[in-house]
Amino acid sequence: MSRQYELKARLQAGQPVFGTFVKSSCPNIAEMLGYAGFDFAILDCEHSAYSFQDAENMIRACQLADMASIVRIDGPRPGLVHHALESGATGVQVPSIASVDDAAQCAREAVFFPGGTRSPNPATRSGRFTCWTGEKPYLAAMADSSLCVVQVECVEMARRVEDLCAIPQIDVLFIGPGDLSMSMGKPGRLTDPEVVAVIEDIIRRGLAGGKIMGMLCGSPEAVKKYYDLGVRYLAYSSDSGMIAGAFKKINADVFAPYRP
Repeated sequence: MSRQYELKARLQAGQPVFGTFVKSSCPNIAEMLGYAGFDFAILDCEHSAYSFQDAENMIRACQLADMASIVRIDGPRPGLVHHALESGATGVQVPSIASVDDAAQCAREAVFFPGGTRSPNPATRSGRFTCWTGEKPYLAAMADSSLCVVQVECVEMARRVEDLCAIPQIDVLFIGPGDLSMSMGKPGRLTDPEVVAVIEDIIRRGLAGGKIMGMLCGSPEAVKKYYDLGVRYLAYSSDSGMIAGAFKKINADVFAPYRP
């Protein structure tokens, strides 16, 4: 099985997977990430200027490099879940969840009947326009591989982790530390003891509830810390953050010594 279709199985087997947020709508960057060995790219339709066509082309680039594509839609709208998956994405990531019902409605839309409300249509990109030739029939293959990630990024949802764990269609609970710190009245203070304690509590309760846990990490030390705590869906930085960081390092190390 190719990497793009085995992400969910690897997570269910307890293996770690590593990816990054992709803010640019540049297919070459998605290809580079895949060829470099990243397991997945989170195509950020919440905080970037992606059109539906942009997202589809980015998904296509991920597939070319045999890397899983996860579309972070712009909010908890079930129709966007359906659209992302029909565009061929490996999975969908749902932000801005404000209620358990929000999460449940979006998660059901990621799964075909009888487990969910996703409408089957093999004439889409996901089904290769009726030309599906996978080892398994199309519906079975999608049931096995499509990933549903729901973000926990506010105080209210942090209190409702057990209720989120009770939604069977959710595969991964992903912690958004920046928005969580905002919700706690500590904007950007990701190392504040209270913020750290809430993050670690969400992880503990999510794992106890049988969910795979995800986390955004901004440093190698954070990756190690959260891996050791049991997080297996690990997103590191973003394409823009890593590229800008490389540019700044070149400016500091190569150009700065010669500037007046």
